[in-house]
Amino acid sequence: MRRTGWLAGGYVLSAAGCALATLRSRAAFGDLSIYTAGGAAVLHGTPLYQLRFAFGLRFTYPPFAALLFAPLTWLPVTAGRVLVSAATVLALPVTSYLVLRLPPWPAQLARDRAVQLALAFSAAAIWLEPERTNLKYGQINVLLTLLVLIDLVWIERGRCLGLGGALIGVAAGIKLTPALFVVYLVATRRYRAAATAAGAFAATVAMAFALVPGDAARYWDLSFLDPAHVGRIQNVANQSLLGAVARVLGTLSVGPVWLPAAAAVGGVGVALAARAGRAGQAAQAFALCAVTSLLISPISWSHHWVLAVPALLVAVVAAARRWPSRTAVAGLAAVAVVAVAGWAAIIWRVPLGGGHYAELNLTPVQLIAADAYVLAGLGVLVAAASQASTSAFHRRLSSSGTKQASNELRASPASAASSKENAARTAARLSSTYPPK
Repeated sequence: MRRTGWLAGGYVLSAAGCALATLRSRAAFGDLSIYTAGGAAVLHGTPLYQLRFAFGLRFTYPPFAALLFAPLTWLPVTAGRVLVSAATVLALPVTSYLVLRLPPWPAQLARDRAVQLALAFSAAAIWLEPERTNLKYGQINVLLTLLVLIDLVWIERGRCLGLGGALIGVAAGIKLTPALFVVYLVATRRYRAAATAAGAFAATVAMAFALVPGDAARYWDLSFLDPAHVGRIQNVANQSLLGAVARVLGTLSVGPVWLPAAAAVGGVGVALAARAGRAGQAAQAFALCAVTSLLISPISWSHHWVLAVPALLVAVVAAARRWPSRTAVAGLAAVAVVAVAGWAAIIWRVPLGGGHYAELNLTPVQLIAADAYVLAGLGVLVAAASQASTSAFHRRLSSSGTKQASNELRASPASAASSKENAARTAARLSSTYPPK
């Protein structure tokens, strides 16, 4: 208890320092102001998607999200900021703890040990660029991650009272990125949970049509499929496969390249996540599904990548359990590289003073920095695919060896009997030819 208390105090101090450091930005709570203005718009019947907010931005989320944000308009500005910041700070260690309650960790880590690991990890993770940006902008992505993980833990434990998947559906109704977890549930044959998630998502859409029909019709007329309505796809803040392809090719006309690539990455990522989930590796499955959803989404702002932050903890704990093998050393080294890139906010180290399309004219070295999260995500999928193929090869080799040994064991009695028969025949022939004196 004493150790847990010290770690909790250390996390509070680290989180407070990070929150105070983000207040110096001129964009502090910029997204929270958009959330509040969106909530005010639906309360007063103002067309939600025709408004322009701070820095020329507009409301880009489903209308259900604006309905949820409406209560923010009843709070003083400072109270709303404190509330959202406190919720983010509290949610981070909870998400870290929940990912350690997904199989196989409950059988290997006691609850108090999981709490301590979650607090220690969160004290460092809150300084990663995605987490800092969430605090700075007043974002809610950590809360969406919390909804997804609560749901997955309930589903794995079988204690969801038939409501497993509902929170994933609600999270997808607020922001579309978590919707890939519904596909994951189908791929792992959790059909009831997948149906519940789809039903919850449909309920969010129906609620929006019932309460703000004009805004709902405007959003769901397929215009939401156009990533340009969210922002500049080439922006270095867009750490998606689409943004990386646009920056690498130096053009915005990347549809013929991006669509097949996104389909391939999505298929491979879901297949790997489903394989891990069916093998009892639900924590790894969450990490793979989170990374895949961020890669294939047309727009994945850097603060969206908090969905993948628990994957770093999964990698660290998995490597520690295999220490000191080569794979464990390589895994920890990879986590260290990603962590340094996150702490240093490497994606923002690219010189962008060349105008609106500056990101389309980067040097190869600058592209590595500008696409850091995408490269890390692809690296995770490649490593998982390599591990899966190696495991499959070892299983086939083991199965082949077992089968061969079994055949030899079955053949041994017959061979012995045949040898005895041959020896008897030879003895009889020799005795008839050379009778004993």
